Amino acid sequence: MARITLEPLRGFRDILEPESGMLTRLAEIFREIALSHGYGEVKPPTLERFELFAVKSGEEIRRSMYVFRDKAGREVALRPEATASVARIYLRLLRGRQKPIRLFYVVNCFRYEEPQRARYREFWQAGIEIIGEPDIYGDFEAIKMLVYFYRKIGMMDHIVLKLGSTRLYRILFAKYNVPEDFQDHILHLMDKGMYKEALNEINEKGFNELGVLLSRIWEHRDSIDAAVKAIENVVPEAKKAISELNAIYDMLRQYEPNLNIEIDLAFARGLAYYTGIIYEVKVPGFPVSIAGGGRYDNLIKIYGDEDVPGTGFAIGLDRTLAAMQELGRAEDLLEKRRRAALIVMNREHVPYAARIQDMLILKNIVTTIVVTPRLHKALTRIVKQGYDYAIIVGEQEYREQKVTIRDLAARKQVTVPVKDIEEVSELSELLA
Repeated sequence: MARITLEPLRGFRDILEPESGMLTRLAEIFREIALSHGYGEVKPPTLERFELFAVKSGEEIRRSMYVFRDKAGREVALRPEATASVARIYLRLLRGRQKPIRLFYVVNCFRYEEPQRARYREFWQAGIEIIGEPDIYGDFEAIKMLVYFYRKIGMMDHIVLKLGSTRLYRILFAKYNVPEDFQDHILHLMDKGMYKEALNEINEKGFNELGVLLSRIWEHRDSIDAAVKAIENVVPEAKKAISELNAIYDMLRQYEPNLNIEIDLAFARGLAYYTGIIYEVKVPGFPVSIAGGGRYDNLIKIYGDEDVPGTGFAIGLDRTLAAMQELGRAEDLLEKRRRAALIVMNREHVPYAARIQDMLILKNIVTTIVVTPRLHKALTRIVKQGYDYAIIVGEQEYREQKVTIRDLAARKQVTVPVKDIEEVSELSELLA
């Protein structure tokens, strides 16, 4: 028989403890936050029709999607992100619900990108979508939840929230009659930091006045006042986008004065469906953003000819965990629970031991049954495995309905009736 290749495909991973537990815990914390804010969970399918993402996902994502034909000849794609799927689900199943509709998800996504530090071809995202809220309050609510999440996991002192506005550029592009596909292309170049290339292409297309205006904005990208000065006499309607950005900034300042916020008027995101406020969470020194989102007021209209606004974000759970590991904060995610090995000397006594195991688990003690007649060998092994207690069930303990509890670190031991375990909150009380 030929041997199979044991290595995962490039860009994919086998995730083991403790990282697997940390990743799960991040998802659990996010889920708790979303539920407590009034969001309902949605689980979109992993495989969608290619056209769903091809319409407005952006150049980079279209190039990096896993696309193939299924056995029925349909062109399908592994989801590269979840917002498009949630928009489809809304149009199919949720149109009749009272708006705004608040949804959340935790999903794995796939992009055929060049693997590098904290960037994988299969990755995990947790996110929210608010459908049917046109006011910037919806954007504030989304960002507030994002900040809440990073505060909850102890990252507030390590993150920077970058704020920008796609609406500003959509207004400027419309003023100069820039075609929508070319708009998306310029935003893609901006997302990649290719500002010189963007200006060259704008000028080549004959939008020279627009190029001058963009140069002025990008020159003072962190100054709202400079942006207003640059546009107020040329495209006065664009001041609304700047005011909107300023309002969000002020709301966040009032909500969380300790949040490190960075205004960046040259900031763009890779997804082509954004129309308003956009944002990313970054960790200084870390190579990629760890979360991001924004407003997408036209996406549902593109899919279903229904004018419904939307806003939301996605957290890169893998990236967030990698950043926490670099900062030495990941261990905080692991629940510190005592561990007990329930050593059963006779296989016939396993049902008895299983009832004891249930008692210990109810006391939040991780308990594993070990069946062996060789007590000394078992004790040596469980000490190496990091257990805190040995709970021994031998012939005498079974006959008398008792157990022997051994504290492996303190080297204390006591034999007690099984009913005594139910009457204490900690096993240490029986060893005192």
